[in-house]
Amino acid sequence: MEHAEILADKQDLRPLSKDPNKAMQEMMSIIDNLRGTLVEETAALKEADTKTFLTLQDRKLDVANEYLSGMAQLLSRKEELQKADPNLQNKLEEMRVSFSDTAHENHAALERMRKGMKRLGERIMETARETARKEEQLIYGSTGRMQAGLKAGIGVSESA
Repeated sequence: MEHAEILADKQDLRPLSKDPNKAMQEMMSIIDNLRGTLVEETAALKEADTKTFLTLQDRKLDVANEYLSGMAQLLSRKEELQKADPNLQNKLEEMRVSFSDTAHENHAALERMRKGMKRLGERIMETARETARKEEQLIYGSTGRMQAGLKAGIGVSESA
């Protein structure tokens, strides 16, 4: 889903203040909220805490939408914001860089989880295939008879 589509789905997002300094402070608060949510999510992933991870998803989506909306507003007011307090501008940039690091760490944790789930799925499928192969094998005992309890196949495709 594109950023514009996400924003279009969220008509209830509040606009940033008209005052450039206050708008920057509001954006810093939004960044801090999203950063905190990502830190919690990353910790839940590292601890394999599925319950916490799942409960964070709605909040993460809401705060991410707020972040996207706020950044779009700031970008559209770029010239106006250059007149804002330079200390606020520097602080906002520092927060943006720090947030970027947090987002990369979170992404890496999500990627590890995705790969782990993929490996688990592959192991389950391989175990199922191996079990099916074992059940189809013909096993003969020392007397030349098939051993009891095992499924036997004759090697002819049933679809033929």
